[in-house]
Amino acid sequence: MLKQETYELHCSAIYKGDNAFKRAARSKQSWFRETYLKVGFDPTNRYGKYGAFLLPQDAKDGLNFYEGFRKEILEAIRHRYPKLSKNKHEGLYANMLRSEHIPWNVFIPMKSDLNASAKVFNTILGGPVIDNIVDIHIEWAPDKAVCLNDGTSFDTYIEFMHKGHLCGIGIEVKYTEEGYPFGKTEYHEVMENDQSRYAEVTAECGLYKSEITSRPIRETDLCKNNYRQIWRNHILGESMVKNLKLEHPLEEFHTLTLYPSGNTHFKMVLPDYQSLLTEYGRSRFHSITFEELFSLLMENFPQVSKYRDWIRYLSLRYPF
Repeated sequence: MLKQETYELHCSAIYKGDNAFKRAARSKQSWFRETYLKVGFDPTNRYGKYGAFLLPQDAKDGLNFYEGFRKEILEAIRHRYPKLSKNKHEGLYANMLRSEHIPWNVFIPMKSDLNASAKVFNTILGGPVIDNIVDIHIEWAPDKAVCLNDGTSFDTYIEFMHKGHLCGIGIEVKYTEEGYPFGKTEYHEVMENDQSRYAEVTAECGLYKSEITSRPIRETDLCKNNYRQIWRNHILGESMVKNLKLEHPLEEFHTLTLYPSGNTHFKMVLPDYQSLLTEYGRSRFHSITFEELFSLLMENFPQVSKYRDWIRYLSLRYPF
């Protein structure tokens, strides 16, 4: 039995730009690569020398993905990305520290038992909201022209039915990430355009208290680096609710942030963001740690090796 508390940094270099929790995560992935996958790293690669980056052949073979569902995961990736740039391929297939591979390892296996998955998400949402799950999508976005008119997407999107109506859950998966800075176009739309689609949806969706909706976004906390991605994913979902320009508008939408308990940034930021929400907004906003989610998987999925081994893999690899 592998014991995750025994891991250490299995490489010859330490990245000086890491803060304490990112260094712990990098060490964990390096330990996992050596102890669980039993493969090496490339000390000549600018990323590989830090230990959490797979060798080219190991990446090509899909070792960044759980072996028990690897076939299904790789087929889903090929369907989603018929072509990948070199940087995108390395980020998804080779880089063990980035969060891109995590939704594939967590949510594609959940598609094999949608009834168990519905139980998991009903617990997270706090009641019998889901009658049945229609589908689970990775890296998905609605038609941007009629929603936010930008490139915002969900790391994972859950379509489900509730009392005959189509509803959705948009999931943002974090690992070592914190806040992020503006891009040029986004800066203009958020900080300089008071008639932007961001401003329109934020003012009309009912998620935010009057202290937010009565002011331009540039004068609120929503525009700050710590909150901006959470806010954009939240309003992306709300832009789909009762949107008659969409082929399949939603009756209701829930947003969910998934992160490891070791990421103290989100432990602080998520409650602060929640304080900006109305009662309706809080009812549609959820967060859960990896550890809590993996416990729910264990409780609700069939007690057979197919699922026990998968959940053990997740529990060994990602918490730090």
